[in-house]
Amino acid sequence: MANNMSLSQLVVVCCSALSCFGSTALCQAPAPPSNNGTRPASAVYPLDGVADSDGAIWIVDRNRPGVWRYQQDKLELVIRGEKQFRKPLNAVRCIAISPTGTLTVGDPATREVYRRNEQGEMQPTVNGLIGIPVDLAYSSKGTLYIADVERRVVWKQDDANSKPTVLAKVNPRGLFVDSKDRLWVVSQDERQLLRLDADGKEDVIVGDRQFEFPHQVVVDSQDRAWVTDGYKKALWLIPPGEAPRIVFSGEPLLNPVGLFLYEDTPVIVDPHAQQVFRMRDGKPEPWIRIEPK
Repeated sequence: MANNMSLSQLVVVCCSALSCFGSTALCQAPAPPSNNGTRPASAVYPLDGVADSDGAIWIVDRNRPGVWRYQQDKLELVIRGEKQFRKPLNAVRCIAISPTGTLTVGDPATREVYRRNEQGEMQPTVNGLIGIPVDLAYSSKGTLYIADVERRVVWKQDDANSKPTVLAKVNPRGLFVDSKDRLWVVSQDERQLLRLDADGKEDVIVGDRQFEFPHQVVVDSQDRAWVTDGYKKALWLIPPGEAPRIVFSGEPLLNPVGLFLYEDTPVIVDPHAQQVFRMRDGKPEPWIRIEPK
């Protein structure tokens, strides 16, 4: 960092970095800024979601903290994290479900990935080996991929009992495994969207900076990639062989972060809006409201 950086510039840089990890620091809550430009902490802060085979929606909440389940129009906090820093599930950030139905969450506070066992308990599986997990994705064979924003690598874990190994050094932020078992990666580097094979070989999809602050990616059945962009308050579309374009930008989106598919349609998790939105006719439709209880 340059020595001549002003105090105001430093505050902006630090605040942006903290928001990457769902911190309870300034500038993350949905309330309007106060007179001094900061935001009060929010009681809830949903960051990521996933749909299971029964149609239930699971949403991780950084500030509650824990995991919500939305099923049959009912929202319930079914997994509760510890409110003490560095205790299990204190800062849940990302979520995925294995092909066999195992609920899996990443927790930056404990540098862990937890899997839910048959008794409903969340069990640590990486022994703190990784840095800061910000996204998870499963292959059809049950291999778990972990985006580590601190060490700037994608980890590969064959099963819950195996030690993670580094698949690729690509500075990842978002992950998604498509129907062909190819791993899509949103990167913080100049090459912003990549596709990796099982050995980590790269295929560059977006090779220059198009997105302002990309978070996550999904790929639908037509091989179209979708990317959330927090700074643009936007959802991008990247059809096969075409340049990225913004599908929607602006309100009601405030800070689109999480992204998953439901019935082959993008669903957005927005922590500032405290909402989960479904895309309908090119627009985000409010679906699930996350409220303090």
